[in-house]
Amino acid sequence: MSLFDAQSEAPPAPPRDDDAPADTPGNIAIRSQADRRTEAEVVKVARKSSGGRGSAEAIEKRRVARQLNTLFGGGNSQPGKLDGRTEKRRQRLMKELKEGKAGQPLKPIELIAHAHELLEMGETLSTIRKNGVKTPKLDLGDSDEKVQTVLRAQEAYGFRPEVWKLLGIDLAELTAESTAAKASPRRRRRSS
Repeated sequence: MSLFDAQSEAPPAPPRDDDAPADTPGNIAIRSQADRRTEAEVVKVARKSSGGRGSAEAIEKRRVARQLNTLFGGGNSQPGKLDGRTEKRRQRLMKELKEGKAGQPLKPIELIAHAHELLEMGETLSTIRKNGVKTPKLDLGDSDEKVQTVLRAQEAYGFRPEVWKLLGIDLAELTAESTAAKASPRRRRRSS
């Protein structure tokens, strides 16, 4: 017996009578299965879109609650002191800067992003360096393409300018050189 024979032996679906009432037991069972499937699919899509942390509204409520607790939490929060989650994040960022991720050194964009986040949390560049961060020094002198890439990354991400010093790049100097190069007109030869 083939697969096609098994399918042909299945009982045919009962004929649908459009004049029949919609609330017959068979119709209710079919409709409720379809409704359940639809609800399950909606929940699954909601979980995927929110990263498994609930709906967007729930995430926003948690953020607002944390902010309210920080602002109106009484006198026990000291200025400059980080909450537990932020302190753990700071420690993880410092550790990754020092050791890398999974034994691999950080990519330059990850290094800059981590340092930028730490500076936003109140760390200084000197404390990041004292932590033992090993950073590659980049040489940009030989390539205009490298300079333009750094400037484009800075424009796209909006990092604090001092984080580039971890890679040995002085962003103020690069910006000045770039604007000077654009300002000086290049002479074109006229064809005679």
